[in-house]
Amino acid sequence: MVSDRRRWHTPEFRARVVIASYESRRPVREVAAQYGVHPSLVFRWRREARAKAQGGTSFVPVMVAPAPQPQPLARRSEQGTPPGRAVSVVFPDGVRLEFDTGLSADRLREIVGALRS
Repeated sequence: MVSDRRRWHTPEFRARVVIASYESRRPVREVAAQYGVHPSLVFRWRREARAKAQGGTSFVPVMVAPAPQPQPLARRSEQGTPPGRAVSVVFPDGVRLEFDTGLSADRLREIVGALRS
């Protein structure tokens, strides 16, 4: 039997169905059949409940990893490498250091030490 009118469900009924759909280990279609509604309604009510709980804003879960520990610079030689090529180093805190490859390793250590202090 098909009706010309849409069924209207109380907010309490909707909440009961949404809670049952999350707490039950059964598929949403089975929970929907238990309550006599279409599965798409259950999904819509779940989406609306999440939006209401979040104040209308949707967020994606994020896991923040600890910041990587800085690795010591490899020593090629105390004299450095031949001049003429630029190198950029970006540290985890966003500080960017640009220097010529002719810079000695000792001088580079001094500069990096000054930046960290």
